[in-house]
Formats: sequence, structure tokens, C-alpha cells
Amino acid sequence: MKKNQSALFYRIGIVVLLVVVVVIVIALKSGSVGKEATESSGKTEDSLAWLGLEKETIAAESLVTELKPVDSLPVKKVETVKSKSPLNEDVLAVVNEEEITLEIFNQQYDALPPNFKEYFKDDKAGFLEELVTRQLLLHAARQENIKEQSEYKTAVAQNPGQEEQVVINLLLKNIVADVSIGEQELKDFFEQYKDQLPNKDYKAIKEQLRPMALEEKQRLAIEEYINNLKSTAKIIRNEKWIKTQEALTVDNPLNNALKLGQPVVADFGKGTCMPCKMMEPILKKLREEYEGRASILILDVDEYRSLSRKYRVMMIPTQIFFDSDGKEVYRHQGFMPETDIVAKLKDLGVE
Repeated sequence: MKKNQSALFYRIGIVVLLVVVVVIVIALKSGSVGKEATESSGKTEDSLAWLGLEKETIAAESLVTELKPVDSLPVKKVETVKSKSPLNEDVLAVVNEEEITLEIFNQQYDALPPNFKEYFKDDKAGFLEELVTRQLLLHAARQENIKEQSEYKTAVAQNPGQEEQVVINLLLKNIVADVSIGEQELKDFFEQYKDQLPNKDYKAIKEQLRPMALEEKQRLAIEEYINNLKSTAKIIRNEKWIKTQEALTVDNPLNNALKLGQPVVADFGKGTCMPCKMMEPILKKLREEYEGRASILILDVDEYRSLSRKYRVMMIPTQIFFDSDGKEVYRHQGFMPETDIVAKLKDLGVE
């Protein structure tokens, strides 16, 4: 079963996107839904190959399902929280009047599978944010009375000991239940990528593009939902602790380049990725040509996992363009011709 589940999930550099597909986990217990999801995943793989993209390399299992149930940890209720009150050193965050303590953080982190532990090794602040997100989802599930749904008892019986994961899965499943792709949306998706497609006949390939377009729309729906939760919830983070953690990882090529006050092109890829290999000589050539005027970076997603996560790199290769103020102004997924990179740099004022 675990092998089948792994075949379904995007290998990406952002855990929030993994949350989108976790809704499949519960459904996998029934053969028909699992089969349908597998077929859909296969179509998406084909579409990605056509687009010159590869999935990112994070392990397929969802982080949400790997965390211990919060009820088994010493979560304490807080009577009142003032938004500007500093937190005690052992409290890393307060989410809707529930504390995430350093003890909880360490227990959750230590319990992670090796792949996720390695992923967050240099991004402890990012892992805290995942705990905040999970707590928000659990709170929302309680408000939505997910446990009252008839599907809940069935899912819990099929997933013993996974009650919290079940309610989160059902909540996310409800969010994407009505998400669909209309004809115009599919055409827009095709137009976005058609330059990279060997077959530019929309009618001939649209059904092969549909699963990828749908999963992207579902991801955006989940992301919007989580952002709305964060904007309306009462969240206090231990900024002192977060800054301490971030200070441990500031010395990287991208952060250093952004400090120079010139445009930056950051290409996130991997040595085993074919379009990434095709990009490498182009990027090295441009790096020499634009030395002193713009920074051209080649970043391996395995070496810079925290950066991949921070900038939400979901497919490789991905090129991200920053202006001289360090603001992201454009990104592109897949192989990008030299002429297009030069044109974009010109738009940023680099001749």
C-alpha cells in the first residue's frame, strides 16, 4: 500500500503542496478511488515529460501524516494572548490560544522519518511553520464538525490511530471537492506551456494536460484556504527564536547575491534532470557575460533544500528572476532558451 501511495504524490520542494494530495490517502483504502488516482497521476507524469519538467525530489509521503497526534503531546491552553507580548523562551508559537512549545517541536522533529528530518535540518523555522499550519487545520476541522461526517468513522476504522490525520484529510478533501477545470482554463494552461510542447495541437493533447492543470488548481485552492486561516487566526511566533534559526542558514549563494543590489537569476535544478543539464551550459555562459551586472546562479535542489522550500520550487528546472531590490518579479518552469533569459534580463534593465 505504501508503494502505491508513493506513486501518487508529487515529489516537490514544498510541504504545503504535499498537503493537497494527502486527501488521497484516506480514499486509497478503497480500490476504485486508488485506481482512479493512479491513472490520473500517470497522465500527469506524461504531461510533465512533454513540458520538459521533472518533479522535485522530496520524499513522497506527506509531512502532515508523519507528525504525532497533537493530543499526545503537552499542548497547553492559554487564557489570554496579547498580540505584542513576548513569548517565553520555551514557547515557539501560540496558535488560537494553544501553545507549540520547544518540547513539542523537538518531539515532532525527532519523530520525523529520516527523509523529512534531512529536509528540515537547515530549516527549523520552516518546520515550525508546518506545525502552525497543522494546528490551524485541526482547529478548522473542529469548527467544521468533520468528525460528524459519516465518512469519518469509516476512515478512522480503516486508519486506526490516525484520527487527526483523518480529520485533516477530510477537511482538505471538502475544500477541493468542487474544484474542476473548465475549457477556457485548460486552454489558458495550454497557452502557458505550448512553446515547450512538441505537439501544439490543443485538441489532441488537452486531456493529457487536464490532470496537471487540475492538480495545480487544487493546490492553489488549498494554499488560498491555508493563507485565509493564517490571516484570520490569532498566531504569535517567537520571533527571537525564528531569527536565531534563520541566521544559521543566511550564508547561501542566493542570499549573498541578493545583497549585491543587482538583478539575479536563480535556476533551481538537479544534475540528473535532462532539461537541467541542457540549461547548465547556457547559464554558465551567461554568468560570465553578465558578471558584475547580474548574478546567474545554478542551485541544486538537493543541496539547497531550504531555499527550494522557501521559494516554493515545485518542478525542476525552475528559473526565478529578482530585480535589483531583491524582489521576485518573474519565474519560469522548464527549459528556458538563452534568448528568453536575455530578454527578461533586459526587462530588468540589464543590457
